[in-house]
Amino acid sequence: MKKRNKTGFFFLLLVGILLVGCGNSQPEPVQEEEIAEQIVYRQALADSLDEAVIVSIDQEKSSIRFYNLTLGRTYVLTYNGATGIKNKFGDEIVVGQLSEGDMVRVTFFKEEKLAKSIQLLEDVNVNSVNSSFEINKAAYTMTFEGEQYSLHKHVAVLSRGEQIQIEEINPVDGLKVITRDHEVYAITVVTGHGYVRLTGHDAFVDGWVEVGQSYVGKVAEEMLMPVQEGNYTLYISKDGVAGSKEITVARDEETLVDISELQTELTKKMGKIIFTITPASATLVIDGEEVDYSSEVELEYGIHQIKVSAEGYSTLSQYIKVGEPLANINLKLKEPDESDEKEEKKEEETSVSSNTIISSPSDYRVYIDAPRGAEMYLNGRYVGTIPLNFAKEPGTYIISLRKTGYQTRSYTLQVDDSEKDVSYSFSELTAQ
Repeated sequence: MKKRNKTGFFFLLLVGILLVGCGNSQPEPVQEEEIAEQIVYRQALADSLDEAVIVSIDQEKSSIRFYNLTLGRTYVLTYNGATGIKNKFGDEIVVGQLSEGDMVRVTFFKEEKLAKSIQLLEDVNVNSVNSSFEINKAAYTMTFEGEQYSLHKHVAVLSRGEQIQIEEINPVDGLKVITRDHEVYAITVVTGHGYVRLTGHDAFVDGWVEVGQSYVGKVAEEMLMPVQEGNYTLYISKDGVAGSKEITVARDEETLVDISELQTELTKKMGKIIFTITPASATLVIDGEEVDYSSEVELEYGIHQIKVSAEGYSTLSQYIKVGEPLANINLKLKEPDESDEKEEKKEEETSVSSNTIISSPSDYRVYIDAPRGAEMYLNGRYVGTIPLNFAKEPGTYIISLRKTGYQTRSYTLQVDDSEKDVSYSFSELTAQ
């Protein structure tokens, strides 16, 4: 009898426990303070830190592609409202204030590929470089604003959110350059280049064409002129006949200009130029002929090439456009330092101007082997269809590759003075 009562007692106790459990089946709500503590704790667990360059930002997918400068590799991280984004002073900013080519310190959760914090580096310099720069791939250096910098072994070279080859940077491009301790870490093409082609220009062959400051040169039968993207007045002239046209050049695209549609005029006008040159002993050469500038110099309206030289000074070469009855031009030669002497020697060896094809005799050749079937333009002028070769002379060359139905591409090459042939093979062009 006692045993039965004991069993009944435990049965009632179990039922009571079950009833209490059923009456409180919903979990107790988690307090907001506890959630905040969990987030803070989770954020503290970021397991990776990196100095990287931003390649691209996709705000729709809340993701950023980074380039690891130590390994030379890219990776993608997502970000969210808990990701701390700061400028170099430590102030909070939004993701839209970051841009391609920025160098940052990023902490992240490696397994989840989630950024915890992104901050612009405070010890780097952001330089805006427009057209006046030189990249020497052989020496792995870059020169701008009179300073020479070494290139980082994994330097990031970017354009439109993609990595490109350093040779694809054109001398007319506008760049953002990130430097630290005289070393270049990232180069971003901010203002790129397109191409200008002429048609109906037979009457102007061997005349002059000018497209803003991007291109000045002699007119050839077939041309493909690399020009910085933007709006320009194209000016063309020969033997006193001149015309102009407003054009727009888009990045990586061709602009076809029909010269036969221009309202050309037979100017045959003459302008007088008063040259003031220092030192006074300097020699002035205009369009290949030495002139006496002790008095006014009379020139036809249009573009002319001048060269000023004097013993003990750096030679000055540039173009001038005559378009008014009377003008004054003041020129002052610089006493050369070591870098100037190198530049002057370089000019003597080969012209870097956008209209010159080297045709002097050479025992060695430059061979272009690929992409086969593409048209090749050398410094803006048509050479032939790849494969081809031309005489090797040291200097800088702009190689433009064109093929119908494909995107035109150009490369900047530096040819050395070594006594041997050199060969280049470029990537296949991308279909449009």
